[in-house]
Amino acid sequence: MRTLRSLLAILLFLVLVPGVFAQKKEAAKSQAPTPSEFLGFQVGADRTLADYRQISSYFHALAAASDRVEIQVLGKTTLGEEMFMAVLSSPENLRNKARYKEIARKLADPRGLTREQIDALVRDGKTILLITCNIHSTEIGSSQMAMEWAHRLATAQDAETLRRLNDSIVLLIPSLNPDGETMVTEWYRKYLGTKYEGGPMPYLYHHYVGHDDNRDWFMLTQIETKNVNHMVYHDWYPQFWLDEHQMGYTGPRIYIPPNADPVAKLVNPLVHRGNNLMGATMGWRLEEAGKSGVIFGYSFDAYWPGGTRNTGWWKNMFGVLTEVASAHIATPIEVSSTELQGGQKGLITYEQQINFPNPWPGGVWRLRDIMDYELLVSDAALETVSKYRPDLLRGVASMAQHAVESADAAEFWRIPIEDQSDPVRAARLAALLAEHGVEVHLSVDKKSFLVRLAQPYGRFVDEMMGIQRYPEVHPAANSGILEPYDVAAWSLPLMMGVKADKMEAAPAEMPPAAPLAGIPWPASGLNGAAKYYQIADHQNNVFALINAMQAAGGQVFLAHKSGEMPWLIFAAHPELAAQAERLHLLLRGRADLPDGAVALKPVRVGLYKPYIPSMDEGWTRFILDQYNYRLKNIENKEIKAGGLNNSYDAIILPDSSRNVIVDGRGGGFEGSSEEFPPEYQGGIGKEGLKALREFVENGGTLVTLAGSCNVIPGEEFSLPVRNVFAAGEGGRGDSSAPFNIPGSLLRVFVDTNHPVGYGMPHQIAAFFDSPIAFQTSPPPPEIQRTVIAWYPDDAKDILVSGYARGAERLERRAAAVSFTKGKGKIVMFGFRTQFRAQTEGTFQLLFNALLWAGM
Repeated sequence: MRTLRSLLAILLFLVLVPGVFAQKKEAAKSQAPTPSEFLGFQVGADRTLADYRQISSYFHALAAASDRVEIQVLGKTTLGEEMFMAVLSSPENLRNKARYKEIARKLADPRGLTREQIDALVRDGKTILLITCNIHSTEIGSSQMAMEWAHRLATAQDAETLRRLNDSIVLLIPSLNPDGETMVTEWYRKYLGTKYEGGPMPYLYHHYVGHDDNRDWFMLTQIETKNVNHMVYHDWYPQFWLDEHQMGYTGPRIYIPPNADPVAKLVNPLVHRGNNLMGATMGWRLEEAGKSGVIFGYSFDAYWPGGTRNTGWWKNMFGVLTEVASAHIATPIEVSSTELQGGQKGLITYEQQINFPNPWPGGVWRLRDIMDYELLVSDAALETVSKYRPDLLRGVASMAQHAVESADAAEFWRIPIEDQSDPVRAARLAALLAEHGVEVHLSVDKKSFLVRLAQPYGRFVDEMMGIQRYPEVHPAANSGILEPYDVAAWSLPLMMGVKADKMEAAPAEMPPAAPLAGIPWPASGLNGAAKYYQIADHQNNVFALINAMQAAGGQVFLAHKSGEMPWLIFAAHPELAAQAERLHLLLRGRADLPDGAVALKPVRVGLYKPYIPSMDEGWTRFILDQYNYRLKNIENKEIKAGGLNNSYDAIILPDSSRNVIVDGRGGGFEGSSEEFPPEYQGGIGKEGLKALREFVENGGTLVTLAGSCNVIPGEEFSLPVRNVFAAGEGGRGDSSAPFNIPGSLLRVFVDTNHPVGYGMPHQIAAFFDSPIAFQTSPPPPEIQRTVIAWYPDDAKDILVSGYARGAERLERRAAAVSFTKGKGKIVMFGFRTQFRAQTEGTFQLLFNALLWAGM
């Protein structure tokens, strides 16, 4: 009887205890608060936003309450905020995430694996889905949606969600630009209830680059980009990337895949098949839920490699974009049916068509609507990667294998180490490729970096190292071409000014099997003990050394003889060796100064900052900060007040229009016709133009970049120069002929005997994206004029990479000019010397212009 009682007690324990554990588990889940409960307000409600720190606090609370959520810190942001990612999956998957990362890594690089081994990895692996939100900070809906979707995944008990979480691991980044999310939220709250509610900010929503934070994914200049790039290509190796955006409010309600034309040739077509598969699921679920206004094949092409998920296409990753119509941040907007419009690639007229079968009729559009559409596409993304898990995992491996097998095993891109005008830039190019996950080798003779094409990311290498020719796709007979979504050229060697060539290695030249673990930088430091040290003036980092040493109280001199390379000479200083080593520069000692050496004075640089934000201002500020310039932003009030020579030796006007700079009207990408608060209205006006003219006449140097060159010609400065593309002007040839050069690299010749051309090669690839070219005329006696750079005589020699129609209008036109007027100087660059911090090969022209101010 005692034995029977014992058996009954054991059976009762086995029956009841699991139920007790289940109740405890359910209780824990019930303790996972909703975002609205945790934050104390209704998330997604009109005129209500959570800022980044509130979002972060919520995700940390959710992770503490749920065994399906973990937090991974990706690094710091530009302004020092913690950038995090939520990892969501089943508890078992999270416990074994190291194993699934390793499976993903092997599938991304299946070299050496048998078919059976790949099949086993596919059977055992989980699809890893990366969803990124809110890279453009005013596109704020996804940052709010991310909290709600994470809560759903963390607490759902339905069989379908549990199956999806068992099949997949979700990497969810609520904001790719945390600093900007905070800026936008704070600005919105500040003006809530006023006429400026929901209006634009008078500054960039990333500390440096604003909207261009989604243009940085092959150059990797910004901290946030680097953080995510490392996670994607060195840690998790996700197979699918969904990037959630917003767009304007007078068109379709949401864009989903497929992309519009054109298509990049080097992307494996399986990428687009997988993307379209996800797009089909998204479209189905949106229509099923009664969400109208869904469009595909619209505006966003499959050609450009610069955005988040786009770059991954060349690395055998599936990746899609969604774009939901915007509200006024969190303020509803009412759109009349008469205000709805097309006017873009894929939808010329706002009407029903095959890629837009159910147009939105108009009405009130809210933050809640944005979030509801995004919740549906996020669910559809997880549904897709779960349902097609084996196909997607095998697809990644097969694309990687194809990239290896379709390339010649002996074919490489070679980057010489020694035969470079700037060896540091060559090493930086090699390091950039390695940062992307590309294998870089050192040649047997140790004189070159070799980048093999027969590797999983070989097509990415070929795309970024080669020359582009934008395809002329005509949507209909006798129509114009489909315009590129962004730019048409991105050849890294050309933009960086680095010699590189595609070559076939002989057997004796084949590098070791193992790639470099780290990129070797050029020899650096001081060669011997001396009173002075010299270095040739043709390396970008030399300018950082000049600025660092002048800040430390050191002396710097310039020596130049016509027709010879300029030399920069540094007086011995306790900090010189350490700074030279930091900047990978080798200085050679000398006993004394050469004849004619000119002492350089530190240059105080003012960078104009308009209230209608200029991304070029941000990029210029970023570059000058990286190179240690004494930099200060200068705004309308200070310019108008005059007396600028008291504070500045050089003033830079960034790429922006005359309307923005002078009148405070119009705008670029982030500009708006909406009214700013009074303290942020207007431009420099006539008073500012007068103050700039006086600044030059009193000895200052004024530098104008691209669009701002249109500020200078006119009665205020009376210079003998005009932009041949300005209203009423005609370029060479037929001035009515079409002209279209959308972000391309053009051949330009440089006067290397002019101070702005010192150290430059005679021929460069200049980035051109605005219709600006100069015609000068003989100046009056009180003005000296120099054409610093100019285009070739023959149009067929102008385009280097990208696309050019009407290039004959640039024949023999000036690309950069300078003037001396009074005691000062004016330098005008019609092309983009420092475009998005990518064109390192022409940085020195801008640096030289600033150096000239200190001579």
